[in-house]
Amino acid sequence: MIRTTTLGDLTALMQIETNSFDRSSFAMSRQNFIYHINKEAVLYVYEADDTLAGYILVFVRKNSPKARIYSVAVKESYRGQGIATALFEKAISYAKETAKDTITLEVRADNENAIKLYKKLGFKTQKRLKGYYPDKMDALTMELFLNL
Repeated sequence: MIRTTTLGDLTALMQIETNSFDRSSFAMSRQNFIYHINKEAVLYVYEADDTLAGYILVFVRKNSPKARIYSVAVKESYRGQGIATALFEKAISYAKETAKDTITLEVRADNENAIKLYKKLGFKTQKRLKGYYPDKMDALTMELFLNL
C-alpha cells in the first residue's frame, strides 16, 4: 500500500534513511523530513507486511512546470520486489495530476542499480555534475518528460 506519510512514520523513515545512505550521499535528518513534509513537497511511503518498506520524496512548486525527486529509498530486506518502481509510478502520477511536464532527479554516478532503474522508467541523463557529493563523487542529473 502506498500512502502519504504522517509524523508517526518518522522513526521508520529514519531507520530506512540511515541504512540506505551515509553522509557522503546527503542523508536526511529527522528535521529535514519534518521540514520537507511541511513545505512544497509530498512524501509517499510504501507499507508491506505492516512495515514501512520505502519512501519517495517529491518536490513540487506551484509556479514550476517540473517536479523533482529529492530522495527515494527502500528498506534493504524489501529491495528487488518492485517497491521503488511502485513509488516512482505514484510520484509520476502525482506530477501529472499537478500539471507538471517534467520530473528531475540527481543520482550518484556510481549508483548503477538506481541509474538502471531510472532508465527503465524512462529517465534520460542530462548532464554530469562534477564533485556534487560531499565525498566529491559526481552526480548525474536525469529527467523524465511526461506526456500530459
